[in-house]
Amino acid sequence: MPGMNSEHAREHLVMRMPDNGGNDTNNFVQWRHAPAREWKFCPLCSHALCSRVWDGKDRRYCEHCGFVYWERALPAAAVLVYEPARQDVLLVTRRYPPAAGGLTFPGGGIELGESVAAAAVREVREETGVHVAIDRQFGTWSTPTNETIISFFLGHPVGGQLSAGTDALEARYFPLATAPSLVFDLHDMVLRLFRTEMLMAFHSWDHS
Repeated sequence: MPGMNSEHAREHLVMRMPDNGGNDTNNFVQWRHAPAREWKFCPLCSHALCSRVWDGKDRRYCEHCGFVYWERALPAAAVLVYEPARQDVLLVTRRYPPAAGGLTFPGGGIELGESVAAAAVREVREETGVHVAIDRQFGTWSTPTNETIISFFLGHPVGGQLSAGTDALEARYFPLATAPSLVFDLHDMVLRLFRTEMLMAFHSWDHS
């Protein structure tokens, strides 16, 4: 999920996982696939991989079992959680790289077997403790590096208890009109688009 922008995302391939006590440990996990050039052995049969051209592009290939590493952009979902009564927007402070300490919309990767909208709702709950209802899809864009495709949704809170999750330092509401810039270019663009949309709607209501 765009330095401190997504242009530098490929530099941060691991994150530190907290233990049950909430303290960081030395256990690291890969949160995204390594570049194709770093794949040495087949994940299916363990034989050494070689390179072969498929569809005009050099790809890692296993001559033993036929496995091909097809590099694809990672799908993700994020939610612009808007509280209309107070005109606030929910933002999280990232705990882990890339852009640790920066503000973003709550969001993350889509798990196998869940819909894009279900992933968006789950990520908000995991990162902020807030339960949301999705109002509509706001738009889908690629990050500047084209490594991730993010579907942004507009939603509103319907329950839960505001509390930062394990991968967030803080979760809090900000006034939409004065919310600070977000650390990822794409997230910041979506914030500005929504702010403009609401401003235009306000002027439309004011002149109706």
